[in-house]
Amino acid sequence: MAVAGCVLAACSSPRGASNDPTSLAATGAPLNAPVGSASKGDGGAGSMQGRRKLPEATAAASDGAPGAIRPAIRIDPWTNGERAGHEIVTEHLEIRTTLRNSDLRKFLPEFTESALAHYTSALGVLPVPSSPLQTYIFGSRDEWAAFTTERLGRDADAYLGLGRGGYTSNATAILYDIGTTDTLTILAHEGWHQYSQAVFRDELPVWLEEGISTYMEGYRVTAGGVPNFEPWRNFERFGQLRDTVRRNSIIPLAQLLDGTPQGFLQEGRERLLCYYAQVWALTHFLAEGSDSRFRAGLEQLVRDAAAGTMGATLSAAVKSNDDRRALRRGLDRGGVRAIPSAIITSAYFSAQPADLAAEYEAFVRAICERGSGDRIWRGVSPIQKKPLAITP
Repeated sequence: MAVAGCVLAACSSPRGASNDPTSLAATGAPLNAPVGSASKGDGGAGSMQGRRKLPEATAAASDGAPGAIRPAIRIDPWTNGERAGHEIVTEHLEIRTTLRNSDLRKFLPEFTESALAHYTSALGVLPVPSSPLQTYIFGSRDEWAAFTTERLGRDADAYLGLGRGGYTSNATAILYDIGTTDTLTILAHEGWHQYSQAVFRDELPVWLEEGISTYMEGYRVTAGGVPNFEPWRNFERFGQLRDTVRRNSIIPLAQLLDGTPQGFLQEGRERLLCYYAQVWALTHFLAEGSDSRFRAGLEQLVRDAAAGTMGATLSAAVKSNDDRRALRRGLDRGGVRAIPSAIITSAYFSAQPADLAAEYEAFVRAICERGSGDRIWRGVSPIQKKPLAITP
């Protein structure tokens, strides 16, 4: 069984799972899945920090109006061992939880449905899951560990060593309460992995799967109690990116695309966190950088992955016999994730990684200019309407 885990500041997402390298490396378990991050900081929930009480869902709801609260369709008793809990059924999710925090529990239907609406619209129109996504959120780590042992059997040991967080397996997220802000941040990140595992017929390239997961983390809760997902409002990623720029340790784009999270982990945990921050920035770059000229390609790539047509698009785009052979080898050996990144960027963005590198690095540096933190706080792009200083 392929399973992987997510902890605060280290999460992952293979087909059927997401992997925590910081724990798995210590156990010697095989690392056969990409790694991402669910964030250890605010994660965009600044308005909910401190002791603020979460809003309760209201019955105003299923009229489809923007910002309307979507209440649970049904809430039933559920037990995990001897611990009484709740099964919360919404339009697209089934959430089983033993959360002690009743405010957080009541907020789950609106938050998760709003997150799913964001997944299916932020980067173009994507299909909704054909069956409910399954989520478990336990009230304690001990409950989570017992459930993991029962579910994974002999494979559980590696995941019991995870830090604060959880994992996603076969489109099922298995998490536990680590505080309101961090729990919701991980839920938003893992929710994308759940969604892509359940819906997509092709896997996205690792750098994009993890980039989108971090892109989906940023949110705020309005004064009216509605979660608004704002990809720029991500203090963990921004802070790490800024530190990376200040240390002059930006990972070159070609390495970012063709390297593996496991490989970056071997260079140290700090290097792995740089990877997370940079794929977050890379997703923003493709979504809106360079006057948004890559946006259409990004949306097509994600749409093709959902439809299972990436192979057809790539086959139609390759020009040389060498690229045709490389594409065929990749598809035969490991699917989309075994295809060289240059073939993917050429097909979808009409550019080789070397052609994108200078613009991407200029974009990263512009994000981190003085005064950008205020714009990140407001959830808006820190990129000003001015030419980027591209270093030849």
